[in-house]
Amino acid sequence: MAYNIKSIKEEFKKKGIFYTPPELAELLKTYVNFTPKEIYDPTCGDGALLNVFGDEVVKFGQEINEDQLKVAEQRLKNFNGYCGDTLKDPAFKDKKFDCILANPPFSIKWQPFVDERFQNCPELAPPSKADYAFLLHILHYLSDDGIAVTLNFPGILYRGNKEGKIRQWLIENNYIERVVNIPPDTFVDTKIATALVIFRKNKTTTDIIFEDKQLNKERVVTLEEIKENSFNLSVSNYVFEEKPIIKIDPLELQTKARNQMIERLKKDIMVDFMVCDLEGYDKKQYLFDLLKVIYDFEKEI
Repeated sequence: MAYNIKSIKEEFKKKGIFYTPPELAELLKTYVNFTPKEIYDPTCGDGALLNVFGDEVVKFGQEINEDQLKVAEQRLKNFNGYCGDTLKDPAFKDKKFDCILANPPFSIKWQPFVDERFQNCPELAPPSKADYAFLLHILHYLSDDGIAVTLNFPGILYRGNKEGKIRQWLIENNYIERVVNIPPDTFVDTKIATALVIFRKNKTTTDIIFEDKQLNKERVVTLEEIKENSFNLSVSNYVFEEKPIIKIDPLELQTKARNQMIERLKKDIMVDFMVCDLEGYDKKQYLFDLLKVIYDFEKEI
């Protein structure tokens, strides 16, 4: 083959583009509760995400790297591929998809502009981070009854400014169904954690499900609580380990402290007596001093 997979991986890694191992691709598929007739990946790479569906499913994919697209064309059947920049030159403009799986590049630069994909959103993704440009692209291509499962850099869940306004707009328009924390070391190429954001346009509730794969816990969170958290979608804000409540018995603690104090006093008196015996001092004086202290407190009772 003319292309070198290792060199392509190194080049893409520098640009924030990572490969989706089969196990992770299968995980994304588990959130699709039906067998789609067609599936779309706007940044398909070598076709790893599209490959989790059978040959009977019609596959559409766009990829900016020609060599990677060639790999996808070789490994996938029933595949419609297009080589080009998804943001600048989007393919399949006449299509809407019931199922979209995507692993867009993480926080790459782009040149913002307005077209039909972005015009309804109050902000454009910042030039330094195209994450939300890809997500708005995906949302535009998603059918009214469809589902989009996207793998992202966790920063999109909490970063502010323009991204914060886009995130708020997505939440208030009720497009986000679920947010999932994927722990580190899932990618072969990177040690960072990642986040799944799952989109639906036909939700029947304004709640969002938050799931932590590391804790194996999930929680349904109301829109009101998300608003109280300034539209922050970090899973750790909503799903966490509950620490056991330790009940403290004050009387038991006091009794234990008193007993310890009495034992310390006994040892102190024994040491004092030993010193008195060695030096020929009067043992009684120390005891009289202690009794005087006790007597002073007794008068207060």
